[in-house]
Amino acid sequence: MERNIHPILASYIPVVEGLAKTFGSHCEIVLHDLTDITSSIIAIHNGHISGREIGSPVTNRALKALRTAKISKENYDLNYRNDTIKGKQIKSSSIYIKDEHGQVIGSLCINIDMTHLAIAQSVLSDILAISDKRESDKTEESFPPTVSDLMEQMVADCLQRTGKPIALMQKEEKIQFIHELDEMGLFLIKGAVQHVADLLDVTKFTIYNYLDKK
Repeated sequence: MERNIHPILASYIPVVEGLAKTFGSHCEIVLHDLTDITSSIIAIHNGHISGREIGSPVTNRALKALRTAKISKENYDLNYRNDTIKGKQIKSSSIYIKDEHGQVIGSLCINIDMTHLAIAQSVLSDILAISDKRESDKTEESFPPTVSDLMEQMVADCLQRTGKPIALMQKEEKIQFIHELDEMGLFLIKGAVQHVADLLDVTKFTIYNYLDKK
Protein backbone atom coordinates (compact mmCIF):
# COMPACT_ATOMS: atom_id res chain seq x y z
CA MET A 1 0.00 0.00 0.00
CA GLU A 2 1.34 3.39 -1.00
CA ARG A 3 2.30 5.60 1.90
CA ASN A 4 0.29 8.76 2.48
CA ILE A 5 2.88 11.49 3.07
CA HIS A 6 1.87 14.89 4.42
CA PRO A 7 2.31 17.55 1.69
CA ILE A 8 4.60 19.60 3.95
CA LEU A 9 6.92 16.61 4.40
CA ALA A 10 6.74 15.78 0.70
CA SER A 11 8.00 19.27 -0.10
CA TYR A 12 11.22 18.48 1.81
CA ILE A 13 12.12 15.42 -0.28
CA PRO A 14 13.98 17.40 -2.99
CA VAL A 15 15.70 19.37 -0.21
CA VAL A 16 17.20 16.10 1.07
CA GLU A 17 18.72 15.34 -2.34
CA GLY A 18 19.89 18.92 -2.82
CA LEU A 19 21.67 19.06 0.54
CA ALA A 20 23.30 15.67 -0.03
CA LYS A 21 24.65 16.73 -3.42
CA THR A 22 25.88 20.00 -1.92
CA PHE A 23 27.79 18.50 1.02
CA GLY A 24 28.93 15.29 -0.65
CA SER A 25 29.24 11.63 0.30
CA HIS A 26 30.44 12.30 3.87
CA CYS A 27 27.12 13.91 4.80
CA GLU A 28 23.99 11.82 5.38
CA ILE A 29 20.68 13.66 4.96
CA VAL A 30 17.53 11.99 6.33
CA LEU A 31 13.86 12.94 6.27
CA HIS A 32 11.68 11.35 8.96
CA ASP A 33 7.88 11.10 9.00
CA LEU A 34 7.29 11.11 12.77
CA THR A 35 3.64 10.14 12.35
CA ASP A 36 4.89 6.59 11.66
CA ILE A 37 7.84 5.92 13.96
CA THR A 38 8.18 2.24 12.99
CA SER A 39 9.24 3.14 9.42
CA SER A 40 9.85 6.85 9.71
CA ILE A 41 12.52 7.37 7.04
CA ILE A 42 10.85 8.52 3.82
CA ALA A 43 13.95 9.96 2.13
CA ILE A 44 17.66 9.41 2.69
CA HIS A 45 20.88 10.11 0.82
CA ASN A 46 24.33 8.76 1.70
CA GLY A 47 22.74 6.16 3.94
CA HIS A 48 26.04 4.23 3.94
CA ILE A 49 27.08 6.46 6.86
CA SER A 50 24.55 4.94 9.27
CA GLY A 51 23.56 1.83 7.31
CA ARG A 52 19.90 2.87 7.06
CA GLU A 53 17.47 3.12 4.18
CA ILE A 54 13.92 4.21 3.37
CA GLY A 55 11.58 2.43 5.79
CA SER A 56 14.05 2.28 8.68
CA PRO A 57 12.65 3.39 12.06
CA VAL A 58 13.11 6.53 14.11
CA THR A 59 16.14 6.75 16.45
CA ASN A 60 15.97 6.33 20.22
CA ARG A 61 16.95 9.99 20.68
CA ALA A 62 13.95 11.13 18.63
CA LEU A 63 11.68 8.74 20.54
CA LYS A 64 12.75 10.25 23.85
CA ALA A 65 12.22 13.76 22.46
CA LEU A 66 8.71 12.79 21.35
CA ARG A 67 7.94 11.17 24.71
CA THR A 68 9.04 14.22 26.69
CA ALA A 69 7.40 16.65 24.24
CA LYS A 70 10.77 18.38 23.90
CA ILE A 71 10.38 18.88 20.16
CA SER A 72 7.06 20.68 20.62
CA LYS A 73 8.95 23.43 22.44
CA GLU A 74 12.09 23.58 20.32
CA ASN A 75 12.47 23.73 16.56
CA TYR A 76 15.82 21.98 16.36
CA ASP A 77 18.55 20.02 18.14
CA LEU A 78 21.87 21.17 16.72
CA ASN A 79 25.50 20.07 16.66
CA TYR A 80 25.37 17.09 18.98
CA ARG A 81 28.04 14.43 18.77
CA ASN A 82 27.46 10.81 17.80
CA ASP A 83 30.22 8.24 18.23
CA THR A 84 27.83 5.31 17.94
CA ILE A 85 27.63 4.79 14.16
CA LYS A 86 30.07 1.97 13.33
CA GLY A 87 32.84 3.66 15.30
CA LYS A 88 32.66 6.85 13.24
CA GLN A 89 32.85 10.39 14.58
CA ILE A 90 29.55 11.99 13.62
CA LYS A 91 28.26 15.53 14.08
CA SER A 92 24.46 15.60 13.94
CA SER A 93 21.65 18.13 13.75
CA SER A 94 17.90 17.55 13.72
CA ILE A 95 15.43 20.18 12.50
CA TYR A 96 11.81 19.52 13.43
CA ILE A 97 9.03 20.03 10.90
CA LYS A 98 5.56 21.13 12.00
CA ASP A 99 2.22 21.13 10.24
CA GLU A 100 -0.14 24.05 9.83
CA HIS A 101 -1.42 23.49 13.38
CA GLY A 102 2.01 23.58 14.96
CA GLN A 103 2.18 19.83 15.55
CA VAL A 104 5.49 18.06 14.92
CA ILE A 105 5.13 15.70 11.97
CA GLY A 106 8.71 15.11 10.89
CA SER A 107 12.37 15.98 11.11
CA LEU A 108 15.21 16.75 8.73
CA CYS A 109 18.44 15.24 10.06
CA ILE A 110 22.01 15.95 9.01
CA ASN A 111 24.80 13.55 9.98
CA ILE A 112 28.31 14.64 8.99
CA ASP A 113 31.04 11.97 9.09
CA MET A 114 33.99 13.83 10.60
CA THR A 115 36.27 10.81 10.89
CA HIS A 116 38.62 11.98 8.15
CA LEU A 117 38.26 15.65 9.01
CA ALA A 118 39.42 14.91 12.56
CA ILE A 119 42.94 14.35 11.23
CA ALA A 120 43.03 18.04 10.35
CA GLN A 121 41.15 19.14 13.47
CA SER A 122 43.47 22.02 14.27
CA VAL A 123 42.77 23.59 10.88
CA LEU A 124 39.07 22.74 10.76
CA SER A 125 38.20 23.50 14.40
CA ASP A 126 35.21 25.64 13.44
CA ILE A 127 33.68 22.81 11.41
CA LEU A 128 34.28 20.31 14.19
CA ALA A 129 32.88 22.47 17.01
CA ILE A 130 30.40 20.52 19.16
CA SER A 131 27.96 22.41 21.33
CA ASP A 132 27.88 21.64 25.06
CA LYS A 133 24.84 19.69 26.19
CA ARG A 134 23.04 19.80 29.52
CA GLU A 135 23.98 17.09 32.00
CA SER A 136 20.40 15.82 31.85
CA ASP A 137 20.61 15.27 28.09
CA LYS A 138 23.12 12.47 27.66
CA THR A 139 21.11 10.05 25.54
CA GLU A 140 23.43 8.31 23.10
CA GLU A 141 21.69 7.97 19.75
CA SER A 142 21.64 4.62 17.97
CA PHE A 143 20.68 3.99 14.35
CA PRO A 144 18.95 0.60 14.13
CA PRO A 145 18.03 -0.77 10.69
CA THR A 146 14.78 -2.36 11.96
CA VAL A 147 12.17 -1.72 14.64
CA SER A 148 13.08 -5.00 16.35
CA ASP A 149 16.70 -3.88 16.59
CA LEU A 150 15.56 -0.55 18.03
CA MET A 151 13.48 -2.21 20.76
CA GLU A 152 16.25 -4.66 21.66
CA GLN A 153 18.81 -1.86 21.87
CA MET A 154 16.59 0.25 24.13
CA VAL A 155 15.87 -2.68 26.44
CA ALA A 156 19.59 -3.56 26.56
CA ASP A 157 20.51 0.04 27.39
CA CYS A 158 17.95 0.12 30.20
CA LEU A 159 19.16 -3.20 31.60
CA GLN A 160 22.75 -1.96 31.55
CA ARG A 161 21.79 1.08 33.62
CA THR A 162 19.73 -1.08 35.98
CA GLY A 163 22.67 -3.40 36.60
CA LYS A 164 20.53 -6.47 37.23
CA PRO A 165 19.20 -9.15 34.86
CA ILE A 166 15.45 -9.52 34.53
CA ALA A 167 15.50 -12.99 36.12
CA LEU A 168 16.77 -11.51 39.41
CA MET A 169 14.45 -8.49 39.55
CA GLN A 170 11.93 -8.15 42.36
CA LYS A 171 8.48 -6.71 41.69
CA GLU A 172 9.42 -3.12 42.61
CA GLU A 173 12.51 -3.34 40.42
CA LYS A 174 10.39 -4.56 37.51
CA ILE A 175 8.02 -1.63 38.01
CA GLN A 176 10.97 0.78 37.97
CA PHE A 177 12.33 -0.97 34.87
CA ILE A 178 8.99 -0.55 33.07
CA HIS A 179 8.81 3.15 33.99
CA GLU A 180 12.33 3.77 32.70
CA LEU A 181 11.45 2.12 29.39
CA ASP A 182 8.34 4.30 29.23
CA GLU A 183 10.41 7.46 29.81
CA MET A 184 12.72 6.37 26.98
CA GLY A 185 9.67 6.30 24.68
CA LEU A 186 9.76 2.55 24.02
CA PHE A 187 6.02 2.10 24.40
CA LEU A 188 5.35 4.54 21.56
CA ILE A 189 6.35 1.64 19.30
CA LYS A 190 3.55 -0.69 18.26
CA GLY A 191 4.05 -4.13 19.81
CA ALA A 192 6.55 -2.92 22.41
CA VAL A 193 4.22 -3.67 25.35
CA GLN A 194 3.84 -7.29 24.26
CA HIS A 195 7.59 -7.54 23.63
CA VAL A 196 8.43 -6.40 27.17
CA ALA A 197 5.65 -8.56 28.62
CA ASP A 198 7.26 -11.60 26.98
CA LEU A 199 10.67 -10.62 28.39
CA LEU A 200 9.24 -10.33 31.92
CA ASP A 201 7.05 -13.43 31.45
CA VAL A 202 3.91 -11.49 32.37
CA THR A 203 0.77 -10.37 30.53
CA LYS A 204 0.27 -7.06 28.75
CA PHE A 205 -2.23 -6.12 31.42
CA THR A 206 0.47 -6.51 34.06
CA ILE A 207 2.64 -4.05 32.13
CA TYR A 208 -0.23 -1.56 32.02
CA ASN A 209 -0.78 -2.04 35.76
CA TYR A 210 2.94 -1.38 36.39
CA LEU A 211 2.70 1.80 34.31
CA ASP A 212 -0.19 2.99 36.47
CA LYS A 213 1.94 2.70 39.61
CA LYS A 214 3.72 6.03 40.17
